Amino acid sequence: MSRYRNPRGQLGLPVVAIAAALLAACAGTTPRSAQTFVASESDFADIAAMSLKFVERTAPVTTIVLPANADPRVRAAMKRLRPVIPPDKVPASNTYRLPTGYFVLEAFEIDADGIATFEGQLGPVRKVPEPPATDDCGIRFSIPFALEGNDWTSHTLKKSVCWPKREWWPVDEAAPARSR
Repeated sequence: MSRYRNPRGQLGLPVVAIAAALLAACAGTTPRSAQTFVASESDFADIAAMSLKFVERTAPVTTIVLPANADPRVRAAMKRLRPVIPPDKVPASNTYRLPTGYFVLEAFEIDADGIATFEGQLGPVRKVPEPPATDDCGIRFSIPFALEGNDWTSHTLKKSVCWPKREWWPVDEAAPARSR
């Protein structure tokens, strides 16, 4: 790196002026993690996009179900990704409480410590479970995020399926009678 030096060997005025301007500009900027955290719309948008990509590794999401009182930042983030409807607009069916491709967003929060939670349920969810299941909840997703520097990261993901139900028993005992 070359530096401008005047004939006396001192740094020239242009270099000093540029350095001073850069220091002044950078003095007010600190890494986001060092500032008091306030979630922005882009934080919700980033987490929503990353979470939906994870959910869609299982099956496509065609519609997102949100309650009318959802946080406006959550609603805006989700509307950018898929059509959004309230719970009372989920299509009626004799077979399903939640049709295939519908995702019910149950929790999407970002706290003041830069910790976020994204949780929901992906259909189909049957009204009456088929034997031997005792419950049918579709597929549930729970994705925690943490702000690390300026980036949202998720080190753990949880995907739960409760249909068909698995029954476990000790190896030295007889299998329990099947429940309906």
